[in-house]
Amino acid sequence: MLRYLPLLVFGVCGGCIVTQPQDTPVSESRQVEPSTGRPYWLYVPSYYSPRQSWPLVITLHGTHGWDSAHAQIREWKALAEQRGLIVAAPQLKSTQDVLPVIRSLWAKDLAADEQAVLATLEEVSSRYHIDGRSILLTGFSAGGYVLYYTGLRHPDRFSMLIAREASFRDDLLEGLAPSEQALKMPIMIFWGKDEFAPIRKQSWRAYRRLREQKFVNTRHKEVEGGQLRRPDLAYRFWAENSARVRAQR
Repeated sequence: MLRYLPLLVFGVCGGCIVTQPQDTPVSESRQVEPSTGRPYWLYVPSYYSPRQSWPLVITLHGTHGWDSAHAQIREWKALAEQRGLIVAAPQLKSTQDVLPVIRSLWAKDLAADEQAVLATLEEVSSRYHIDGRSILLTGFSAGGYVLYYTGLRHPDRFSMLIAREASFRDDLLEGLAPSEQALKMPIMIFWGKDEFAPIRKQSWRAYRRLREQKFVNTRHKEVEGGQLRRPDLAYRFWAENSARVRAQR
C-alpha cells in the first residue's frame, strides 16, 4: 500500500497551490457563524453597496491538509472583485478523501457540514443585500460530498450546483426524495482530462447517477489539464445559465 502513497498524494495535491492574483483592493476576512460556531472566510468587493442585490458564491473546500476554506476564498477573490460577487467559504469537517473513514462518524460530520453551509448562507444574507435568485454552491475535490448532499436536499436555496474535480459516493443519494424543483436544478460537473483517475471515475459516476435519478439539467464537461483550481470556468458555466435560472425562480 505504501508504494502507492506518493501517487495518491500527487493526485490529491495537484490542485493545492493557489495561483490566482491576491492583490485585491480589500482583503478576505475570517468570520464565525454564531449559531453553529463554525468559521468561514468571506470576500466582499471593495465597491459593495446595499442599494443593489449581489450574487453569492458558497465554495466548498477539499481534503484537509491539501485544501482549506482560506485557500478557496483566495482562489475566488480576484474574480469576485472583477465580476461583482460576494464569496463565502465555510470550514468543513467531512472533506476527507485520503484516509479511511468510519461511515457513521463521517455521516454525522456531513450532516453538520450541511447545517454549517445553510447557516453561513443565512448569516451572509442577513448582513449583505444578496440576490436570492443568484446563489451558486460549488465544491472542489472532497468538497463534492457536501455539495451533492446539501445542494440536492435544498434546491430552493441555490440557483445552481457546480462540481469542480469533485468527489462522489452513491450513498450521498440514499434517502433522497427529490422535489420537482430539485430535478430541474442546473448541475454542472467538470474535471480535467489529466485528472487523477479516481476523481475522473467519480465525476462520471455522479453524472450517470444523477441522470438516472431524473436530474434532467445535469451536464458534464471534460476540460484541459489536471486538478487545477478553475473558479473562472465555474463562473462561466454559472453566468451562461443565470438569465434562465432567474426567470424560473
